Amino acid sequence: MFALNADPERLSPVVVVPARSPVVDVIVPVYAGMEETRRCLESVLTFPQRTAHEIVVIDDCGPEPAISAWLDDLADSGAITLLKNPINLGFVNAVNRGMVLHPDRDVVLLNSDAEVHGDWLDRLHLHAASDPMVGSVTPFSNNATICSYPRFMQDNPLPEDWPLAALDDLFAEANAGRSVEMPTAVGFCMYITRRCLEQVGYFDATAFKRGYGEENDFSMRAREVGFRHLLAADVFVYHRGGVSFGAESQPLCAEAQRTLEQRHPLYVPLVSDFCARDPVRILRRRIDSARLARSSRLRLLFIVHRAGGGTEKHARELAALLEPDYEVFLLRPTDDSMVTMLEWARHGEEFSAWFRLPHAYIDLLNFLRNLSISRIHIHHVLDLQQQLLKLPKDLDIPYDFTLHDYYPICPQYNLTRADGRYCGEPDVVGCTSCLAERPAPWGLDILSWRTLFKNLMLGADRVFVPTQDALYRFKKYIDQVNYICLPHPESDGATPVSFKPFFGKELKVVVLGQLTLAKGIKLLESCAADAKSRGLAIHFKVIGFTEEKIKQYPEILLSFSGRYEDSNLPSLIALERPDLIFFPALWPETYSYTLSYAINSGLPIIGPRLGAFIERLAGYPLAWLLKWDTRPEDWNDFFLFIWNQNNSNSHREQSLGIS
Repeated sequence: MFALNADPERLSPVVVVPARSPVVDVIVPVYAGMEETRRCLESVLTFPQRTAHEIVVIDDCGPEPAISAWLDDLADSGAITLLKNPINLGFVNAVNRGMVLHPDRDVVLLNSDAEVHGDWLDRLHLHAASDPMVGSVTPFSNNATICSYPRFMQDNPLPEDWPLAALDDLFAEANAGRSVEMPTAVGFCMYITRRCLEQVGYFDATAFKRGYGEENDFSMRAREVGFRHLLAADVFVYHRGGVSFGAESQPLCAEAQRTLEQRHPLYVPLVSDFCARDPVRILRRRIDSARLARSSRLRLLFIVHRAGGGTEKHARELAALLEPDYEVFLLRPTDDSMVTMLEWARHGEEFSAWFRLPHAYIDLLNFLRNLSISRIHIHHVLDLQQQLLKLPKDLDIPYDFTLHDYYPICPQYNLTRADGRYCGEPDVVGCTSCLAERPAPWGLDILSWRTLFKNLMLGADRVFVPTQDALYRFKKYIDQVNYICLPHPESDGATPVSFKPFFGKELKVVVLGQLTLAKGIKLLESCAADAKSRGLAIHFKVIGFTEEKIKQYPEILLSFSGRYEDSNLPSLIALERPDLIFFPALWPETYSYTLSYAINSGLPIIGPRLGAFIERLAGYPLAWLLKWDTRPEDWNDFFLFIWNQNNSNSHREQSLGIS
């Protein structure tokens, strides 16, 4: 048995005896955070409970005198029982002191940065009393690892438009009486039965004196003697997290994890298995469904592919722009070609559902009808089951279409040959010959393919195209469509940064994004190899990655930074201090998000005279476009020409005092 590591004779409590004999002590250890502590205790004091209880606050000699003064006032009023530690004992010792105070009562350990609502304690108590072998009960929270909502194992803000009171009421209604067994309790709000405490003992204040891991150690010891740990699915408690420890939390967690793994070899396997199975998912989905049922926003369905890139970025950004007025759902294929996933696109949400086609097509239709989808927006159908093209007709709702590439007119979607180079858009005979080597999905010939998509686009209210160049190409094959040329709305890529070229001893050429054959990875490799063989003072750096097998530095003058988050791209460009940005694309891009970042960098840009680059760089003062099939050595010579010219201009401006 683990006990308090302090002298109980020195710690005499101020006890206020309630009118009823309590069966539960609500123990709140307090160290710092006046605002959070006030919110916590006011929430506990605000809501009456049927379960007789006593509020026991431990003032652990924290650094904020205002907290102690306020707690003294509460104790004097009889609202709380206050235990004042003359020295700081640490979280675990403070909690243990509270648990030994009344050895005949259950306890609830409530962090001072938590907030409760309604009959929260009554609901926890019912779960605790449901079985003699229940050792602990933990509620749902926004910040509670395996008990987190809406995203599992994440620290979440409260869902938009759902304050604590409304969310807890929803949990109480939608998940009434439901629970699920867990491998461990979570200590932010932890109901512990006295039966369990009597057999297991208290928290280990020696091994976990600063906090973190003590509740997991206790839970594992309780499991060893047969006690169960429940998640109360009908209670939601807000938890801010990190108030007491702040920046110390990470090393404390790491140390606690090492101790847990040494003491309890089964702890990690049990938790890992629980996370993999995620039996809580169905309980979270019940809340998602209840929230959606109460939302008055119109519902949109975006159909996208699974390849990420610009299509995914556009769909996400458009969904974010629409969030004030719409609930947007994404429908996409998965790695399993027979399975389609439906995802709630609202930021911070986790909701998803899977449908195995074709057998579950009717289930999908019914699911979408229940969601009251009012409009579909087709962004891409790459790898999609063909029957999903019937969704607008089968749901009898209007739809729009956004063209991100050339998939409706060519199954290769970027108008390239097998080597990744622009095909030149041959006639039907040429396209048929290409399809013989690279067959189209669904076994269609080129004319049947274009007819299928023409009919799909003719049925759309609007077909959005991001550039005039792309519009021109589409009209050659599919006309009589309500095309609307509209550039993609942008967020993080639209903010000018205005870097200046570095002009060092070596020309640094930067390329942005994920490089494929069509985006010119082989051309870039050839440029780097030519620079190396001719001894040119050029180094190529890709801020991004490629999945193609190519030579890299030091064999040739080419290196990669790796994958990145879009929001970090401006800072990554600044870190590299490039002289110019190169786009080696070999296909007529329809837009290019990375071009937006390049434009807003203010740096010189060199690229192909093809696709979106022509019109998007019109008027940009530091842009040069060459024929897309320019030889690598000619690209390099042009880089050096522009570099030398700009370098000379820069030195001249400096000598004249121009900045």
